[in-house]
Amino acid sequence: GVKAVVLENRYEPAVVQTQEEAAEPLMATSGAMIGTSAAWASGYTGAGRRIAVIDTGIDTDHQSFSGEGFNYSLSLLAEQAGMTVEEYTAELELLDVEEISKVWDELNISTLSYTPDEMYVSTKLPFAFNYVDEDLDVTHDNDSQTEHGSHVAGIAAANAYIANGDGTFSHALETVQVQGVAPDAQIITMKVFGKSGGAYDSDYMVAIEDAIVPVSYTHLRAHETEL
Repeated sequence: GVKAVVLENRYEPAVVQTQEEAAEPLMATSGAMIGTSAAWASGYTGAGRRIAVIDTGIDTDHQSFSGEGFNYSLSLLAEQAGMTVEEYTAELELLDVEEISKVWDELNISTLSYTPDEMYVSTKLPFAFNYVDEDLDVTHDNDSQTEHGSHVAGIAAANAYIANGDGTFSHALETVQVQGVAPDAQIITMKVFGKSGGAYDSDYMVAIEDAIVPVSYTHLRAHETEL
């Protein structure tokens, strides 16, 4: 009764094996090297955009990915635009549980025993799922697949502001010397390296398909509004 058999490739993250191979990436200076400061000065901060990181997961507790810092930055942008936070964020059409629910049946993971609200971590991390293990653990805590996913997410969209713990915020570049290229973008976390090891073709393919669905829905809705 077998119609076809397809062999899948399995990919493993590149892990440093010896001290001689160790590298020292400098995120504090990489932004200047590619000219991101010019983009920021022109008002391009990634606000209203979503970046899907299909990798080893993310440190959900890291200060650079906190919903607190993200919300504070958006409040400053709203003030600059002469708008309330509610008005500003409504224009951005941030990914949230409501939007995930509208496209839920189109996602590959909708066949599993989870609900749209379980994908939501915060306004910064509105969608997070472990595709290789088919569970909600998107951290690096329970596997040995490296923290590469957090590094990539940080390069792309580490927050512009860091919470000080007393209700105030500090600029990330001044305090921790780390800020993403698009600091005000949301991060869609899709873990394809996990407790079950490396990523198979099907793991990252279904993740890519699911990443496209919310974006396509937003573009379609915008087109319908124009009509």
